[in-house]
Amino acid sequence: MIPKGRFISEIGEGDRIKAVFLISERRLLTARNGKPYGKVTISDKTGEMLGLIWEDAQEQISGITPGDVVGIRATAESYESRLQLRIEKITKLSEKDVDIASLVPTTSRDMASMMAEFEQAVSSIKNTHLHTLIERIFDREGVREGFMKAPAAKGIHHNYVGGLLEHTLFVLKAIDSLLPVYIHVGLNRDMLFAGAILHDLGKIYEYSCDKVIDITPVGRLLGHIYLSAHMVDQEAGGIEGFPEELKLQLLHMILGHHGQLEFGSPKLPMTKEAIFLHMMDDLDAKLTGICSIIEATPEDENFTAFSSVYNRHLYNRSYRDED
Repeated sequence: MIPKGRFISEIGEGDRIKAVFLISERRLLTARNGKPYGKVTISDKTGEMLGLIWEDAQEQISGITPGDVVGIRATAESYESRLQLRIEKITKLSEKDVDIASLVPTTSRDMASMMAEFEQAVSSIKNTHLHTLIERIFDREGVREGFMKAPAAKGIHHNYVGGLLEHTLFVLKAIDSLLPVYIHVGLNRDMLFAGAILHDLGKIYEYSCDKVIDITPVGRLLGHIYLSAHMVDQEAGGIEGFPEELKLQLLHMILGHHGQLEFGSPKLPMTKEAIFLHMMDDLDAKLTGICSIIEATPEDENFTAFSSVYNRHLYNRSYRDED
C-alpha cells in the first residue's frame, strides 16, 4: 500500500510535498510564451487545491483524467493569497495500491448521528399529509441512501460526501432557532420543515459522487430544483386527500428557494414560508462557503484571494477576547 503522505489541510507555504491525491479536474493550456502547461485540481478527504505543471506538461498529464489517483511531487507556494502546488512530477497510480477512503472528501460529522437527527426532525412534523409525503419519498428505491451520500454542491459549500444531509440539518436547525423570534408572523413550522427537507433532494440525481463530484446529464439538463419539485408533485398526487393548497405552497417553496431568477429560481418566493426558507438556505450555504475559503488561506495572509463567487476579498482574521 502506497502511503497517503500529507493531506491538503496540512499543507503550508514552502512545504515540499510527496503525496497521493485524486484528480478532480485537468486541463492543458498554453502560456503567453507559447509553451504548454498543465492545470489540475487535486483533492483528498480534507479538501482540494490547484496544481500547476510547467515542465513536460503535455507528457505528464496526457494519460490522466478526472477521477484518477495520482502520486505528486511538488512545492507549495502562495499566489494571490491562495496556496497552490508547483508540480514537478505527477504519476498515475492504481486504485488497489492506495487507501481510497483517505482521498474522497467526506463530512467530518458522524453520518449515523446526522441521520438520527434527521429522522427526529421528520418525526416532529405533525401534519399527517406532509409526514406521509416525506416518508413515501424517502421510501423510494435509492433515495435514502442517495440522500446520505450526496454532496450539496460541486464546489463552494458542502461539496463532499454527506454534504447534502449536513446542509439540510443546518437549515432545519436555523429554522427552529429563529421561529420563536418571528412567532408573531405566524409561520407554519411543518411546512417549513417539509420545505427544508425536500428543497434540495433532487441533488441526489444532479450529482454523481463516485470518487470526485460531477454534474450528471440530468443535472445539467433539468437541475435539482425541477427534480425536487417533480418528486413532490408526483408523490403528493398519489396520496388520497392531499390538499391542493398545501401542495401548491410546498411546490412554490421548492421552486423559489434560490431567491432570485438569475440564481436559478423559476419563481421568486412569494409566501412567508418561501421567503424564510430561502433566507435560511442562503445563510447556511454562504457561511459555509465563506468559511471554506478563509480556512484555505494561509494564516499569515490578512485577506483571501478575490472570490468571484462572492465578488470580494474576505478578511482572514477572527477577533478573540483576551482572557
